[in-house]
Amino acid sequence: MAITRSSRIIVALAAAAIWVAFIAQFGQSGPEREAADAEAERTTTERRIARIDEDLAPSGTTPESKDGIAALVVMDVSGSMADPVQQGGPPKIEIARRSALALIQQFASYAAAHPGEPVLVGLYEFSEASGEDTREVIPLSPADPRRAQDALAGMRARGGTPIGDAMIEGKRVLDRSGLTRRHLLVVTDGENTDGREPEDVMAALSRRPPEERPSVYFVAFDIAANRFDSVRDAGGLVLAAGNERELNDTLSALLTGKILVEER
Repeated sequence: MAITRSSRIIVALAAAAIWVAFIAQFGQSGPEREAADAEAERTTTERRIARIDEDLAPSGTTPESKDGIAALVVMDVSGSMADPVQQGGPPKIEIARRSALALIQQFASYAAAHPGEPVLVGLYEFSEASGEDTREVIPLSPADPRRAQDALAGMRARGGTPIGDAMIEGKRVLDRSGLTRRHLLVVTDGENTDGREPEDVMAALSRRPPEERPSVYFVAFDIAANRFDSVRDAGGLVLAAGNERELNDTLSALLTGKILVEER
């Protein structure tokens, strides 16, 4: 069958397009290609952070600002929290319950000693599961150890680890408090597996107005703290805890040194 002139032109144009694409993909030298790839990665990261920044903006009417402390713990209850710590012992979820209760008790003691100062504490759990990935366990409210003990007993380990998404929800909860001194504590035994990356959320938080930005503390529980270097580089304080004693000591140090600190 004879090939028409128009067919030859179409074939030639298609070949030219393939060649141009090949040159664009592979024709650059090594340094040029690396620079182009790095710029593309920066652009992609910037777009992710910009979208998260939009998600972090307060929605609706926010309460009038008032001096006081609002602290929210977002606790990992993913499937790995059913395992014991590396040094042996009870499941990590049991340790987390006990440490959280001790933290609530410290808040209650501080509030009793400072009756004129608004002090709110709450705890949310997070794991990738059906329904909401971040769920209220203890609402942001005055510390009540007895109520907290009953609520903490219902925490169960299951699913994946959506750390970044839990951070976003935690920031929204703190926004609704209207209090000026806001603190977000993240306790996790694993790296992010679902949703937004925590380092991207941390970078987006740093762009919010100062009055919106909570202090962020990352406690790496039974996992190397350097796994969260990118969170630290973006502005979070990252600490390590390898067992129950270290977890209690770390949380207590955060409370006395960073959160429950009398203004001078």
